[in-house]
Amino acid sequence: MNKIRKKIAEAIKGTRFENKTFIVGGYVRDKVMGIQSEDMDIVVELKNGGKDLANFLFDKGISSRPVIFPNFGTAFVMIKNHKIEFVMTRKESYREKDRKPDVEQGTIEEDIFRRDFTINSLIMNIVTEEIQDVTGKGFPDIKNKIIRSTSVPEIIFSEDPLRMLRAVRFAVQLGFFIEENTRKGILNKTNKLKYISWERRRDELIKIMVSNDPVAGIRLLIKFDLMKNLIPEIYDIKDLEQNRYHDLDVLEHSLEVVSKTSPDPVLRIAALLHDIGKAGTITKDEKGIHFYGHENTGADITKKILKNLKFPRDTITKIYVLIKHHMRLKNAGENAEKFSDKAIRKMIFDLGDNLDKILDLIHADNLCHALDYCMPKQIPELKKRISEIKNRLTDRKSPVKGKDVIEYFKIKSGKKVGILLKQAEEIWLEHPEWDKTKILKAINFKEETNGRQRK
Repeated sequence: MNKIRKKIAEAIKGTRFENKTFIVGGYVRDKVMGIQSEDMDIVVELKNGGKDLANFLFDKGISSRPVIFPNFGTAFVMIKNHKIEFVMTRKESYREKDRKPDVEQGTIEEDIFRRDFTINSLIMNIVTEEIQDVTGKGFPDIKNKIIRSTSVPEIIFSEDPLRMLRAVRFAVQLGFFIEENTRKGILNKTNKLKYISWERRRDELIKIMVSNDPVAGIRLLIKFDLMKNLIPEIYDIKDLEQNRYHDLDVLEHSLEVVSKTSPDPVLRIAALLHDIGKAGTITKDEKGIHFYGHENTGADITKKILKNLKFPRDTITKIYVLIKHHMRLKNAGENAEKFSDKAIRKMIFDLGDNLDKILDLIHADNLCHALDYCMPKQIPELKKRISEIKNRLTDRKSPVKGKDVIEYFKIKSGKKVGILLKQAEEIWLEHPEWDKTKILKAINFKEETNGRQRK
């Protein structure tokens, strides 16, 4: 990005844009922190400055043709495969329940104080590289790891309630803490989050989930009551008592499982929601507490949650499958040698591309059970067996197809074909070395004819 900065700086020297053009936001914050940033936003302290500078760079052959949003004084261009935003210094005003602001030109100071947090309010002269701290709090807050609103928190969060989620996200991404007045501002404006689109909420949630400390992020979302406008079902498992297999309640167990997973959004969201169905399946008897079928109920609840958050369909399907199958090995024990080759082959073909993530979820879940039930060796040992069996498999699916069944048994297409194909698959899983003919001969074919059974 520094090469792009230099290219723009050289182009604007001696023009009206010099000393009126500043890099703002995360790029400057990261530079101060010694972090390399791939994002660059540029503000121009001139009327229509963002649009005019974007057009100027295009005319110079430096950037792509600008995409301009005149209502916001904003323009986007591509420079060396990087998307750069240009905007004039501005001040904004918002109407109740309307997240589209009225925009007009403002001074650099007005532009800075409308921004979200002091750590994001530093500006850097693109030509001289001088960094200015207009609020006087940007440098010390970065040094002391503080998230603080640039002005009155209630105003900042009323203008754009998504900033409340951004506060949580920056806290867990950077390892910073949210200062007291900013915390109070969030608590006072929690209900405003409902006016933000589900897509924008989803995007911030994902960033929190793949951060270095997703558990701290979830705790903050619950503490600030922001979770009610993200995943309100989380409150149903808070303080929900479990059985002897656990020493934590359902929510605390789920958070532990999240902490044991890699920063993959599908895996971490599945970990957070894998037991969400327990609230609706809890039963008690003389033997204790039970959650029969909670994996199926939880998968269905999760599908509704993710649809609400506007997740892509394929992501919803992946998370649904993970949750639905997370109990698959619970009764199998820790000794992987007890798994038959057939059972492992069946698991490989049943779960397909989801297998690795399901195993990772099960392993994280296992580790977070009570000590006598945690089975830390189950999945590592099973993965070794799976690898060995995969190496021996020449075919990835049964060689018998529907047309083979129809021709061999001289039957018409219909439900019977599906039943016989299932038999063929079971035989092949037991004997993967058998060819098509041998499998067809081993099928137990029965047909009901006039109330009599013919073999």
